[in-house]
Amino acid sequence: MLRGALATPTRSADAAGTIVVGTVLTLLAWTVAPVWLVVTLLFPPAVLAAPLALAPALVARGYYLRVVAGGIETGNADGTPPFVAWGRLYRDGLKSALLTVGYLLPLAVALVAVGVAGAFLEAGLVDPEPLLEPVAAEPSETSTAAGAIVGVLGGLTLLLTGAYLLVFAYVRPAALAAFAATGRLRDGFRPSLVADVAFTGDYAVAWSLAAVTLLTGYAIGAPFVPLIAGIVVVFVTRVVVHALYGRGAAATLREGTAGAEPTSTDAERADSGTPREGPSTGVVVRGLAEPPVDVQTGRSVPFASGRAEAGRDDPAGDVDDDPAGDVDDDPAGDVDDDPAGGTHGADGNSPDDPFRPAEPEPAPAAGEEPGESEHAEEPEVSRAFEWGPTAEDR
Repeated sequence: MLRGALATPTRSADAAGTIVVGTVLTLLAWTVAPVWLVVTLLFPPAVLAAPLALAPALVARGYYLRVVAGGIETGNADGTPPFVAWGRLYRDGLKSALLTVGYLLPLAVALVAVGVAGAFLEAGLVDPEPLLEPVAAEPSETSTAAGAIVGVLGGLTLLLTGAYLLVFAYVRPAALAAFAATGRLRDGFRPSLVADVAFTGDYAVAWSLAAVTLLTGYAIGAPFVPLIAGIVVVFVTRVVVHALYGRGAAATLREGTAGAEPTSTDAERADSGTPREGPSTGVVVRGLAEPPVDVQTGRSVPFASGRAEAGRDDPAGDVDDDPAGDVDDDPAGDVDDDPAGGTHGADGNSPDDPFRPAEPEPAPAAGEEPGESEHAEEPEVSRAFEWGPTAEDR
């Protein structure tokens, strides 16, 4: 699993172009968004520029979501997807951010509630003495008991916050995979589906490998961030981590059960028009994988792909795009065009070929000697040399 995920960034046809674009997006996300936030604090109307300032980060999020979808559907067999359909990447990145906000919302509400309670106590709007009387042995010890209770509550809040963040770090990739597999944001909030993914051995192994990969990649890339090389390492590390998330969730979201039929690809589903439904999860796996396009970042479309499209669009179906340029126009199917200019018979040999095997002699008829042929009765022609007429004979 880890070896295949590590090869994902370099396995694609345009790995260099993809890494360059991803590095630029990561750099812009780290610089444009903080500058916009500072400008917004100083000049509040600048908040209207949020869609543009957050675009690099959202596009990068959408791309990582596409990597997860590729890991679920094909195990990233074609490597990293190309940076195409940027509007779709932007929308998927926005949904990914909303998914993260949704899972962090309970913690935020709890922390806000604790903060408000502490503010009320500090302002004297709430009298804590009735609550402290069972704890304090004497009235003089009320302030000491109050300090002890505040310390205990503060430590408990930090402990619960850390536990929630750990659970969030484990559950969020599973929810991200559920969203990437179906393309529906609500599936990322389905407790049953997310639990089916999170409570599997494959996902636990993939998440552990992803955690180690993430820490290692950040530790290696952090010192080289000012040299841009560190940003390249960070982008590649994130791609590998999200590929691991997709591979770990594929057993649940793509196969359903051990004996289930494997999920078809986007092209097969487009031909049949029927998406497949996983038998155990009840999820239609249509995914957020890259659209079937020929154009890739930094590369031109090969000429062969256009010829293949022309062959598929031929209504008669009688044109075969042969790389050697041969076209089989014989309706009988018994003559094949020879690249050398000759023709082949039904047996595949040219009549003019000197190395063509001799045809077998016909079997003798009944009552005929084996050495006799049907022309045995023809008069024998003398092969002796004969002089022609002389001048005197004329």
